[in-house]
Amino acid sequence: MSPSFPFLRRAADRLTDAAPGWLVETVRPAPAALEWWPMLRMAVAVTTPLAAGFVTGHVVAGLLPAIGAMNAGMADRGGPYRVRVIRMAAAGTAGAVGYLVGAAIRDHGWWAVLAVVAVSVVSALISTSGATGSAAGLQLLVMTVLSIGIALPGSPLLNALAFLLGVGWVIALGAAEWPFHPRAPEEAAVVTVYRALGTLLAARTRPTGDTSDTSDTSDTSDTSDTSDTGDTGALTAFDAALKSGYDTVLAARSPAAGLDAGRTRLVALLNQASLIRNALLSLSHEGREPPAELVADVEEVTASLTGGPAPRTLRHECDSPAVRALCSAVEGAVALASGGDVAAEQLPYERIGRRARLRAALKDMWYGHLVRVYTVRLGLCMGVAAAIGMLGWFERSYWMMLTVALVLKPDFGSVFARAVQRALGTVAGTLIGTLMLVVVPYGTPLLVPVAVCAALLPYGVQRNWGLLSAFQAPLVLLLVDLLTRGGPGLGVIRLVDTLAGCLIVLLLGYLPWPTSWEAPVGPRFADAVSATANYLRHAFDAGHTGRALLRRGVYDALADLRTVFQRAMTEPAVVSRRVTTWMPAMTALEQVANATVATVARTERGAPPPPDTAVQTLAGCLDDLARDVRAGREPADPAFCEEKSLERIDSAVRGLRDTVSANRPG
Repeated sequence: MSPSFPFLRRAADRLTDAAPGWLVETVRPAPAALEWWPMLRMAVAVTTPLAAGFVTGHVVAGLLPAIGAMNAGMADRGGPYRVRVIRMAAAGTAGAVGYLVGAAIRDHGWWAVLAVVAVSVVSALISTSGATGSAAGLQLLVMTVLSIGIALPGSPLLNALAFLLGVGWVIALGAAEWPFHPRAPEEAAVVTVYRALGTLLAARTRPTGDTSDTSDTSDTSDTSDTSDTGDTGALTAFDAALKSGYDTVLAARSPAAGLDAGRTRLVALLNQASLIRNALLSLSHEGREPPAELVADVEEVTASLTGGPAPRTLRHECDSPAVRALCSAVEGAVALASGGDVAAEQLPYERIGRRARLRAALKDMWYGHLVRVYTVRLGLCMGVAAAIGMLGWFERSYWMMLTVALVLKPDFGSVFARAVQRALGTVAGTLIGTLMLVVVPYGTPLLVPVAVCAALLPYGVQRNWGLLSAFQAPLVLLLVDLLTRGGPGLGVIRLVDTLAGCLIVLLLGYLPWPTSWEAPVGPRFADAVSATANYLRHAFDAGHTGRALLRRGVYDALADLRTVFQRAMTEPAVVSRRVTTWMPAMTALEQVANATVATVARTERGAPPPPDTAVQTLAGCLDDLARDVRAGREPADPAFCEEKSLERIDSAVRGLRDTVSANRPG
């Protein structure tokens, strides 16, 4: 809330105090900055076809290209240009297919209901195959419903081509920067990682003026524990930035035929940032802070990545394994930022072929209890909504079906939270849209509110589902009014249909299903424990070529676990109260992972390596713990490890077992 409007802030604070805690948490928007270029791009993409329709006297002809641009533009969630183009193209193509399917089954009575259920099943299966499949599955279902509900003049095939014309238009706008900045998203992701690394270094450095005695480092455990807990937020933020950076850079690099020097360097920079992080953890185990000159070197690397001068290449004195690990990692980053060659060990990268990706996608589509449950839930709710529409109780029942499709989307977070946010956002958006229809006369003046609402869609996507609905509802009202001239009365119709769709989802797609009351934090936690065990098993094997990938897999699993946990916290209190008991166990597991990478970093720089039998014993303890969590059993006591070099890992594993046993998360 802007500080220029303190009365709005006071009103918002009073509402927050009066509302139940679960409701406040459910509708709380995520922080996000205004990104003007995506907002301008969406406004231009949607209004240009409509403006062309007004100029030529064929407003309806511009409607489908505008919808195509809006739907494909909503699928653009950033990232490398290639990924963005593929995602928007897949969503647009699926939308065009959905339009043709809807046109073919329109006016076929109850057969159309069965067809909607069939399309819902296909959409659900496609949606589980990844981000691109998710966007395509959603648009397949959305455009099928729209085509059934709105009969546009002209040939269905020509209308589908008009829809694709809008898709092509928004793709062209999205890729307009590519010739000038071909790697802009990847470079920005790497800069974000190094800025987060700078924040982590600052958190690990004692503030100026702190005169506490650091001379006695005989008991390093107390010092490291304080360090580990004092900068948890900075460490978590760095891990999230690193995961996002890898996803962005590798997604752009993986399809390249041969090596791309620019992207290869970006991958190597990410790897060096990960090594610096691990060395910092190892340094905290020695009870020491990062040397000021190394902190300055990282700042120079960050400045050079944002257009500043190349960092200076310096050599530093290293008096311990942890300091040597940190010096080596920082010097590698400095060399890369200065234009040095990429060493082979700086590229732990595994190419994944198209066939492997296709097999993984098919496996995700056809296997898994949650996939089957989601498919049945979506098919059931869409079938009921379509059947109610056939009874003629609702004037524009396609809005009810659209609400069901959007709220039940599995990768958008909590179904309960989306239903609440969708209802509240639609109420607010419908009031705004109705006011626009009252104030703004029909014709070209409507392009102004259309442009404003379209521009706000990318911002709403970043904040939360409710805010997106508040911007999308008036835009859809305006577009429908351009076609039907329904006037302000459309607002009441939209509101009733949307609330009916939310009610169907809650009564049939949420409340009756046991999975709604059992947030999947436990399985994700067990997966993260297994990933940690797999990494630990090979972490000290210098000849294992996939160690870096295994380490990345650990932090990817931890990031996924945090995401599931945060989503589950927006569920009703009966669910969220049980979920909170996982927090201590999640923290303990992160300590196991951090202790492992820190010990590996020290070993690689001179500390004695542990015997393999002791390492395998600890890995086996983690595997046993993962099995116990999956089975819902009391965790067994881990085997005792007497190896001095693994003392911290052993302590962390025992702490993890004790935490899981004491809290027994549900």
